[in-house]
Amino acid sequence: MKIKNIQPEQVFIRFKNPRYLRVIRDNTEVIARRMGFEEDQIFELAMAVDEAYTNAIEHSGRVGGESELEIGYLIYENRLEVSVKDSGCGFDCAHMEIPKTLKSLHSSRGRGLGLIRILSDGFELKSKPGVGTTILITKYLQLRQKIRTAMG
Repeated sequence: MKIKNIQPEQVFIRFKNPRYLRVIRDNTEVIARRMGFEEDQIFELAMAVDEAYTNAIEHSGRVGGESELEIGYLIYENRLEVSVKDSGCGFDCAHMEIPKTLKSLHSSRGRGLGLIRILSDGFELKSKPGVGTTILITKYLQLRQKIRTAMG
């Protein structure tokens, strides 16, 4: 049996000005809707991407300049992967505890990464001091959605 090597469709958006949160939200919703995600999943995905983008704006500032923000969408047949990357100051995340349940999100500040993790099917955080931070959010299409979309 031969395994298909299907390359995902890719969409990348780069900003130096952080005012474009609405553009990012709209783009995320349009892509997810076209893929066949259900509305509750679209809401979760958009909220996770909003939070990642907001974190990048708030925490990535470089001394003496702006951080460049990049949003990447990798569109696969069965999932959407969204990366939010900044070129900011970065941090050491090796010993960072990220909440895994809603009960852990009791603080009004500092709960963004936990919220992203909870709303996503897959979550990855990469950061390096002086280089920047990347958050990878994965959301999978459910089988019933794929069947319903195929049936029209």
